[in-house]
Amino acid sequence: MNLTLTELCEAAGGRLTRGNPEDRAGKLCTDTRILRPGEVFVALNGPNFVGAQFLPEAVRKGAQGAICALEEPPEDFPADRFFVSVPDATDALGDIAREWRRIVDPRVIAVTGSAGKTTTKEMLAFICRGEVEMLATEGNFNNLVGLPLTLLRLKEEHELAIIETGMSFPEELTRLTEICIPDAAVLTNIGNAHIGNFGNLEDLIRGEAEIFEAMHAGGTAILNADCPHTSIMTEAFPLPGTMITYGQNDAADVRATNVRLAKPWGYQFDLHVLDETHPVHLKMYGRFQVSNALAAAAAAAFAGVSPGVIAERLSEFNAPAMRAQVEWFDGVLIVSDCYNASPDAVVRSLWSFNDVHGLRSRVAVLGEMKELGGHEEKYHRLIGVTAAEAQLDALCTIGGSARFACEEAEQRGVAARHFEDVEELAEFLHRHLRSGDGLMIKGSRALRLENVLRRFREIRSAVREGDMTPTVPTGDG
Repeated sequence: MNLTLTELCEAAGGRLTRGNPEDRAGKLCTDTRILRPGEVFVALNGPNFVGAQFLPEAVRKGAQGAICALEEPPEDFPADRFFVSVPDATDALGDIAREWRRIVDPRVIAVTGSAGKTTTKEMLAFICRGEVEMLATEGNFNNLVGLPLTLLRLKEEHELAIIETGMSFPEELTRLTEICIPDAAVLTNIGNAHIGNFGNLEDLIRGEAEIFEAMHAGGTAILNADCPHTSIMTEAFPLPGTMITYGQNDAADVRATNVRLAKPWGYQFDLHVLDETHPVHLKMYGRFQVSNALAAAAAAAFAGVSPGVIAERLSEFNAPAMRAQVEWFDGVLIVSDCYNASPDAVVRSLWSFNDVHGLRSRVAVLGEMKELGGHEEKYHRLIGVTAAEAQLDALCTIGGSARFACEEAEQRGVAARHFEDVEELAEFLHRHLRSGDGLMIKGSRALRLENVLRRFREIRSAVREGDMTPTVPTGDG
């Protein structure tokens, strides 16, 4: 960013109470733990803290100045540091990022949806990298803090910005859209993630539609033709002038045909985009990844990447960390999908387990799903039903409401066991998994289920000659 303090104040809707108006602001930082000398501290308020309390630490670490929701700087704030007073620091951060996005003026593609948005964003960035000067959201910096910080990394040479936009509450997506001003928006799907924060599916669909209502009229909507809720949204809410559809639906603009299994996992299909057809070998776990690949392909075509390059890059792509990653460890095939979990995503993952060839048995570890509100028992029981229908050999659940999934699966004949302790679960997996088995692990990020895998690997590595005799888990202890 390269704004004078006057320009910074105008963008933030703030008042410069200390500092030279012609000085230029350094990089913005919201966390004193990682703040570097010469950066500007944005003193955000949170549910359990007030940003102003960290001003002394920011000064001690060499902050150039601060943006804070105080009328005047504290008495002990150094005279040689600038101070911008704003009504709300989070709003100011977003407004500054919006202004910088306007100044750099890249094409912006926003990616949102109930599930698959981070993988789709990573696919799209992988396709576009080297084809166009671009910036992409790192990790899942997709909220009212992370998204502005991403935009503030824009440089004048960037022609394209790929921005992930998350949504946990009503009107959040509207604000994120106003900040990033997308030229195109990809909606991966509309499912039941965060439904507890919306109350019902109708309100959740309305929430996802916010991105299109807040876009400028000349924008482009990139929509999943296979998602049953897409048509509900398009009929009920206004969309921008241009629409691109993707899916396995014959009427989709970007589509996959001849989808088939690849060994030992993954999928092959023919990609149809811009009147061209190219083969793709997607080396990823989960049939749902075909949909993510099509979303990325449609967005890449919008960005001007050729169909041949799109197909080639999709065939080279590997899953991001903790998102349906597949590996062999000590003879066990492990599918690690520990980053997040909604009911729809868990159901898709369970059914996809059947697409993996040559396993002696299939064992799933499923963690509690969060943000379901009053729907949590219903959706966890649905997971238990799916585990039985997908013919799992064994199910392990961990955390609070996941017990309902365990109970439901056990009633339907699945060998199931519930755990509350990571160490106990890791020990159990060590005792009961042997070479040739498959292990799928999925749950909400709050459970940090990657720790189960870490402990399982540690135990196996330390006891290579331990008891590997397979037994079937029973009971609910």
